[in-house]
Amino acid sequence: MPRESFIAIGAGIISALAATAFISHVPGAMMLVYLADLPLFLAGFAFGPQSAAISGAVGFMAAGLIGGGLAAGVFGLLQALPAWLIVRQMLLQRPASSSDNDVKWFPAGDMLCWLTMLAAAFLLFATAASLSGEHGSLSALISDNLDRILKGIAPDWDPSHRARMVDVMAPMFPGAIGISWLVMTLLNAIIAQNVLTKMKKALRPTPAYADLELPQWISWPLVAAAALALLGPGEMEYTGRNLAMILSLPLFFLGLAVVHTWARRLSGGGLVLVAFYLILLLSGWATLLVAGLGLIELWSGLRYRMAGPSDIT
Repeated sequence: MPRESFIAIGAGIISALAATAFISHVPGAMMLVYLADLPLFLAGFAFGPQSAAISGAVGFMAAGLIGGGLAAGVFGLLQALPAWLIVRQMLLQRPASSSDNDVKWFPAGDMLCWLTMLAAAFLLFATAASLSGEHGSLSALISDNLDRILKGIAPDWDPSHRARMVDVMAPMFPGAIGISWLVMTLLNAIIAQNVLTKMKKALRPTPAYADLELPQWISWPLVAAAALALLGPGEMEYTGRNLAMILSLPLFFLGLAVVHTWARRLSGGGLVLVAFYLILLLSGWATLLVAGLGLIELWSGLRYRMAGPSDIT
């Protein structure tokens, strides 16, 4: 068996052990779960999509042996499938022109948008599946489960206090979970690419994230979700609100790229970025403004006006 296959098999087993660490109550289990994608990306970005597929399949089987069918299904949907999809797309290339040997790699912005659409599809599937369940809606299912979780964590809480906490958390809980999953998946992919680049094992050069560009079509699912959130009745409004949260993430990253482009033009740009990210950590409204800035950039090209076409790669 080729060396690459052995490494891919090992990566799949390590990934499954990390993803199911909470089952055996391993110390630091949550951190291990967050990093469960990393071995899959390391194998994939170093050896290609076939290795990503092997590690994902091995991880799927290992997760099933450890935690049963549910654990295997969750691993397949949340770890193996996204990792294989990202590796496959990011390693696609085509000649930059017919006259030279340069290649053009699959754009990071396009991959970000397709991964976001996958998260949106998960939410829509969960919404549809919940309609046939005992709760009859995703919002009721989430509220009930949040109440049970909080009751288990703090059994001495007053029921009215617990109910208020559920009322605060439930309206945007699916969107928050979707964004968390997207961010951790992307973070694992970026870490793997950077590690392999330093080791000179990466199959493609690291994208210039500050020069991120998005396809125009990503704005229309967001507009549709926002319209559903504003105009939809009941459960449709709930789904639309959380879809809009998830679909705004690519525009948030595009807004960050605009801020970085602007900061590069300042003599104290580094300090400006430090202050900017501090504000982001402290203010939820700032994230909305950055996403709005990304939408303006998508429709009007702010960076070209600030830096000039010659500075944008």
